[in-house]
Amino acid sequence: MALTRTTYLEAVNLVLRMMGEAPVNSLDGEFGLAQQADDALKAVSRKVMTEGWSFNTDYQRTLQKDTTTGKIKVPLNALRIEVSPFSYSDMDVVQRGELLYDRKAGTYTFTKDIVADVTYALDWEELPEHARRLIAVSAGRELQQSVIGSKDLDSINYGMEAEAKSAFLEVETTTSSHNMLQGNPNITSPYLSYIPSQALLR
Repeated sequence: MALTRTTYLEAVNLVLRMMGEAPVNSLDGEFGLAQQADDALKAVSRKVMTEGWSFNTDYQRTLQKDTTTGKIKVPLNALRIEVSPFSYSDMDVVQRGELLYDRKAGTYTFTKDIVADVTYALDWEELPEHARRLIAVSAGRELQQSVIGSKDLDSINYGMEAEAKSAFLEVETTTSSHNMLQGNPNITSPYLSYIPSQALLR
């Protein structure tokens, strides 16, 4: 049988297994712990993706102003917008709601398009395997700890999470190094200086 990337149902069942619970055959009409596993996966997905990684960050993305209002709408799935103060020294651009806002001028109206680094929330199907694995294992560890609280499972789950984080960071560091070798000066890499520690894992 050909192997594929971890499906969302498989991720839910991994979370349940890390809690010592039986798997489910479908996500239709889910309730109880299966619903909690679903919620935990979504929460951890946002937390991981908000940090901004190679797979969900577009660098130097042009955000176009509306030709009539001058306002710039932020993509609905944008988790973070970073505008370089060096490129726009006369502005202080931040995201407010669904729009960009210039704090220096106190306005939502812009006279030109804005180039920014945009970090997106992606659907599960868009995530690479190293991200799916980290999200599922972290969700399982967190949910088990908060709902069941088994010290034995806690010890096992921390080990699984440490392994998943190590693999995740190895891929991201390699990807970032490759991008830098290609001469992209706009890459910002929080994971290059990241050193996993037991304190962070806990």
